[in-house]
Amino acid sequence: MKVIDSSILVMYFSKEPGWESAERILLDEIVTLDLAVKEVANALWKKVIRGEMSLENAVSIVEDLASGVIPLYRQEQFLSEALRIAARNHITVYDSLFIVLARDLEAVLVTLDKRQAEVANREGVETEAL
Repeated sequence: MKVIDSSILVMYFSKEPGWESAERILLDEIVTLDLAVKEVANALWKKVIRGEMSLENAVSIVEDLASGVIPLYRQEQFLSEALRIAARNHITVYDSLFIVLARDLEAVLVTLDKRQAEVANREGVETEAL
């Protein structure tokens, strides 16, 4: 099983360079946090404002994600430990939440964020950085 963070979803749905690698990951058994839906929505909003994507396409993507096309875990149960990891490693709580989910599920964390991957490895979480 793999935990994918928001960066992978944004890369794939925006067809950013390397999106084919993200597509390969999405074919595996994957899960993510409900937080990812909000982060993807915000990233797609920026693309809509810059004229890089239509609003209709962005809305459709967000609706699909929110519907549970990828299994979503609620973030609340991971917040305390994520705060500890964030403080210990000087990264955001947002990034730490994905680390905690992967650790608790004994899953691989897939991310584009090299710093997050480094911290995850230090915290005992296997990572796959694209």
